[in-house]
Amino acid sequence: MFFPICLNRVLALCAFVGMANATLAHAAMDPRFELDTQALDSKAKHKVKSGKRSNRDHGFKPDDEIGARGVVYKVKPGDHLFKILMRDYKLTSDEAESFVEEIRRENNIYDITRLRVGQKIVIPPVRRKADGGLKFSSAPNSRLNASNSDTSAVAGQAFRIESSAALQLEQDASGTLKNIWNKLIPSGAEMLKPLSLQTATFSLSLDPQRYPVFSAMDGGRILLDQNATIPPLVKSLIEEKDPKIRIVSESPLNSKKLLAAMLGSAGFYSVEENFTMEFGLDPKLVVTSDFKIEKTPESLIKQDVSLLNSGKSALPQPLNEFLRKEGFTVYEPFATLRPLLAPIPSRQIHQINTKRQPEVVEAILKALAIPFDSDRRVDVFAAENNGISLSVKAERFFEQDGQRFIVTSFDGDPITYTLFRLLETKGYRVVILEGQDDFRKVTEKILGRLRIKGDYAQHKLWTDDNQSYSLQMSGFKLDGPGIPGGALFITNLNLDPIIRDLLTENGYTIKAK
Repeated sequence: MFFPICLNRVLALCAFVGMANATLAHAAMDPRFELDTQALDSKAKHKVKSGKRSNRDHGFKPDDEIGARGVVYKVKPGDHLFKILMRDYKLTSDEAESFVEEIRRENNIYDITRLRVGQKIVIPPVRRKADGGLKFSSAPNSRLNASNSDTSAVAGQAFRIESSAALQLEQDASGTLKNIWNKLIPSGAEMLKPLSLQTATFSLSLDPQRYPVFSAMDGGRILLDQNATIPPLVKSLIEEKDPKIRIVSESPLNSKKLLAAMLGSAGFYSVEENFTMEFGLDPKLVVTSDFKIEKTPESLIKQDVSLLNSGKSALPQPLNEFLRKEGFTVYEPFATLRPLLAPIPSRQIHQINTKRQPEVVEAILKALAIPFDSDRRVDVFAAENNGISLSVKAERFFEQDGQRFIVTSFDGDPITYTLFRLLETKGYRVVILEGQDDFRKVTEKILGRLRIKGDYAQHKLWTDDNQSYSLQMSGFKLDGPGIPGGALFITNLNLDPIIRDLLTENGYTIKAK
């Protein structure tokens, strides 16, 4: 059976025995390398049988204590976790490697090779899958029944990726990461060669597809051990023979955790996690990044700062270009670019740039899709009633939901003011504007008369948590019945090109006046 690390077990055993004999006069064998021949051969001897299985097939022995969380094993002299799992529970070396870290965490064991005699270790129940692989099962609440444990084990978290599709996904992800990493840390071909160690007593090589090598800033190398499949004793050999090699045992399937481990081993000058930066006050663009990287102490001065994201949604190209001009280079190894959203009816932004009050009134009414008449004469008294005819000029007149509205400017004449108040007694809704009324005040008066709720504030225009950027902008955010498209946004702010591009990316239509 193919062993992921090309190290012949028999030769390795001979090498370890030779090493032990050479150092026996000075020190005892390092317990990390202590493994008997029966344990090494157990992988070949262990067979998967169909039909009902014994208790030993499920990872516990008849004389073990059965606890609420699984089997409780009592440590004997000379035990360590690998020896226990391979010798007593008939697991192969690969199977033991898959489960040993979980057992270590479950029992708060610091050093798996240094156990106390008499120490009790909880070994969660194990079931064998149809393809022969093993999986931990969550322990049932009641006492385990050893005689039917093959059918009663509750499926839990799989601690080993068994499917070839998942393995291919990991290899694709690590390949993508490598392409980005080589841009982040350019290095020669010599640094990226597959790991190979040669000594007088043993040779060790690793499959570069399963264990890719990445360069570090200080001349070291990072070995990616996907899913922690390198046995501890082999890790010890690598770290002892080449201290410049740092082993990262994370899966590409957990992209942020993987990147954090890689960056922690890369030797950068500074790495900041969950970095946030703001551009502008109003509109305010907020960009977040999983990691901000300064390669050297001069990175900030030289505007050579890298941003590394682990998410699946890429920043839009206009934002990437904007950040590059600001001195930030964005790397997103696992992301795919989201397609440009088509305009969404409820995402209309009416930008009113004019400061002339009559034009502001017209722009607001057009945004609300309200037709109006300009300079219309409105009767205060009609001649047919008492022979007296009195009318006033309404700068803007419109009807809405059976109501009549007038918008006019107050010129300081108290008589004119009184006449418009008289119109209110006749059922008109009158908006009287004063000379100092700006965009905000004019809009508030019109919306108030129309009984439309809307306050001037700085609003967050979208709330997609999957996006690593957001936009906040001041204006009136209107929604509900009677609003064109169900919602719209009215603002008088100037919009920079990058703001316009991001609004368009998110399905907004901008109508400027």
